[in-house]
Amino acid sequence: MPSASLNRRADANAYPGMMTRFRWIWGVAALTAALVACVPAPLRAQTGALLRVEAQLSDTAISTVTGETLYRPPGPGALLVTTDRPAYVSSLVLTSGQPVQVVSVGAVAAGTAVPVRLPPSSGFTQVYTVASLQPLDVSTAQGARSLDEAGRDVQVAAQNLPAGAYTVATTTYTVGRFGTLRVVASEPGAEVRVEGHLAGYAPLTIPDVPVGSVAVTVTAPGLSSRSQRVNVPENGVAEVRAVLVPITGTLSVASDIPAQVLIDGSSAGQVPGRGKPLRVALRPGTVGVNVLPLDRALKPQNLLVRITATQVTTIRCALDAGVYGCRTP
Repeated sequence: MPSASLNRRADANAYPGMMTRFRWIWGVAALTAALVACVPAPLRAQTGALLRVEAQLSDTAISTVTGETLYRPPGPGALLVTTDRPAYVSSLVLTSGQPVQVVSVGAVAAGTAVPVRLPPSSGFTQVYTVASLQPLDVSTAQGARSLDEAGRDVQVAAQNLPAGAYTVATTTYTVGRFGTLRVVASEPGAEVRVEGHLAGYAPLTIPDVPVGSVAVTVTAPGLSSRSQRVNVPENGVAEVRAVLVPITGTLSVASDIPAQVLIDGSSAGQVPGRGKPLRVALRPGTVGVNVLPLDRALKPQNLLVRITATQVTTIRCALDAGVYGCRTP
């Protein structure tokens, strides 16, 4: 079981991870748009067509925690095709790296959703559903290695049809591979994000995570955020263990004479004198500080100071003309 410990700040690692996945998702969307734009004219919806065809995938895709919409292998089972007039229907299926497969349906009645069985696929798939008012044999597109080749086959097959006698509906989908992500945090209830998307609260097991590298960020109020990239294996489990530590500020107390320091009534240590400070890590908020000179002839100093996360709050104490005093710059 792959595992990863979250030991780095989210702002150092989550953003690049999120951007990597975002660029991937954007790239798929851009690729889809580019492919549609580059579709040969014979495989597009035809201007002036005398019929309409609609195609809808029969199965619901998985909306993954990374923001991607994917199908499980072997892909959606069928395409539901509807025409507004009695028509003849065939679908051309093109999966990345594979030749065109032609699925012939035949005659369909108007207004009836007809299931068209889709072949198993993986990765990005395009389906071009051709509907015509007269029989249209597009079987010559079977085995075509490109859209251009398939488009030419459809153009030749339709050349003797009357104008407006056929049109095309385009459907695209992606079939992914999945694994499981398990997140455990030292702070139960810590928020878990995957690629910037809220996934839930630790401890958490997330199914249907796309295979590959994902950025996981775990946060909780008052605690440091942790982020890590982890590789999700196909049909396996990637585990992330997040150790969240309190976010602290620092109190620095310096004195030119030795003094005892109390914070909210508890001993925090001793300032050795000669300006060397005592440094104490504290949770953010207001604290009471008592500086007690070891020379009992000098007056103790009592202060209220605010501790700010990741910052240093300084108290400087000194003996001036026989009077001991402390101040915060």
